[in-house]
Amino acid sequence: PPLEFGLRITTLVRDTTEQAWADAEAKVEEMSKGAIKRDPNRHAAVGQRRLLDLAARGEVLDGNLYTAPGRYGGSGAGTTWLVGSAEDVAKSLRDYQALGITHFVLSDTPYLPEIRRQGDRLLPLLRG
Repeated sequence: PPLEFGLRITTLVRDTTEQAWADAEAKVEEMSKGAIKRDPNRHAAVGQRRLLDLAARGEVLDGNLYTAPGRYGGSGAGTTWLVGSAEDVAKSLRDYQALGITHFVLSDTPYLPEIRRQGDRLLPLLRG
């Protein structure tokens, strides 16, 4: 059978691209207020180190891959976010699919309203 590759990514989907970026920047600003100091002796997982290396290349990659969240909260999940309208995020997911990603785990907090937003706006664009 063919190899399958998965990607877990936070998606911040809003009605418009502008609203998505405004909300993402506000969320990062909130994160910065409670930022956890990183322990330089702590070893992040290989995959997490790769995400942090991406962040060193810029705050926004591939048009809407937001790396700024990785500056806060240590090196846990949620280091990079796909930000934009449902159409923006769907395009990015399709681009990643074209690179060989076969499965996506999408999330954001607060979980219930964000999952509903993804289900109502994003998933219909990805079906079919």
